[in-house]
Amino acid sequence: MDTPPELKALWDRAILLHGQSRYGDALACLHTLEASLPEHPGLLANLGIVYRDSGDLARSEQYLRRACAAQPEDAAVHFNLGLALLRAGRLREGFLEYEWRWQVQQFAAQRREFSQPLWNGEPLHGRRILIYGEQGAGDAIEFVRYAPLVRSAGGEVVVEVLPHLERLLSWMEGGYRVVNALAPHLERLRSWMEGGYRVLDALPAGGQFDVQCPLLGLPLRFGTELDSIPAPARFSIPPAAQAKWTRRLRTGRTAIGLVWAGNPEHANDRARSLPAESLLPIAQLPGVQCWSLQVGPAAADLPVGAVNLAEELVDFAETAAAISALDLVITVDTAVAHLAGSLGKPVWLLAPYAADWRWMLAREDTPWYPSMRIFRQPRPGEWGEVIARAVSQLR
Repeated sequence: MDTPPELKALWDRAILLHGQSRYGDALACLHTLEASLPEHPGLLANLGIVYRDSGDLARSEQYLRRACAAQPEDAAVHFNLGLALLRAGRLREGFLEYEWRWQVQQFAAQRREFSQPLWNGEPLHGRRILIYGEQGAGDAIEFVRYAPLVRSAGGEVVVEVLPHLERLLSWMEGGYRVVNALAPHLERLRSWMEGGYRVLDALPAGGQFDVQCPLLGLPLRFGTELDSIPAPARFSIPPAAQAKWTRRLRTGRTAIGLVWAGNPEHANDRARSLPAESLLPIAQLPGVQCWSLQVGPAAADLPVGAVNLAEELVDFAETAAAISALDLVITVDTAVAHLAGSLGKPVWLLAPYAADWRWMLAREDTPWYPSMRIFRQPRPGEWGEVIARAVSQLR
């Protein structure tokens, strides 16, 4: 930013304060800058973002629309406006702006190049369509619910996901062809590995499909609003897998699954994850047996009283089978929340103050998952009251 040093310092301080979730202080800095730079597009955009995260969506929209008017081709501003609209529950408008994500740097790694055209929602007339995961596992679980609608538009549906979701999606009711996103790469590597490597249902070389669409592009194609969100995908867990986990987890006490940390590479992980010890009041409740569904590096940091299942949860299908034997799942905002919600299992989501757009504002429920209840931070970083409310409800 080409501004005097004192204004640059104030700008940098506002960004730092926003990163610390000190929204009021960040806004004070930005409004001081506004007196000198009233129509600066970057300042307008930052005001919109901070107001969005503070929970003032009306002011957020006002500033972000002014920034869009000043720089109509700025993809990041449109993308942030989309997040504000989605958080407000204005899905049709929000998903339209959300399409700008492909021109934002943070999505560069997820962008796919296909020779086949992007599907825009027209009748498919029997053509084969590839719908593919573009972001995290939770997004894939949430938005694969649109596969039946794509089929009803006349398409032969192929779903592409990463390996840890492949078996789960093969259990999806309706019978969809599921392919491994890494299979073509494994095909190339197979000749380099001793003993060979079995490729799981890879798409043929060149990709035999007619059109394609990322999963998070489907709500826009179907004009989704809050009252027209499709039901979650349904997964039929094999009886043997369900019986195995029922024998393992049913002890005569209330069986609760716990997850306290997400992927540390996620941009908002600092806000959404919490220390395992924070869940100690839940894990030590009388009459309760807690089972850790946590995987990854955080799995070793176990609340006293919980049993670690990490080594047994080899993929999301196994986690789904384990969840089917529980009474309740309590989790931070991770893929397990989406999985439990899709299974219709009671799930309590521990949400940060500036929660992800799909959980909107001030609601204890969500139209995405009827079995979910949301426990929100009353202030940024405040998990104590969230856990206390959960313990009170469990009692």
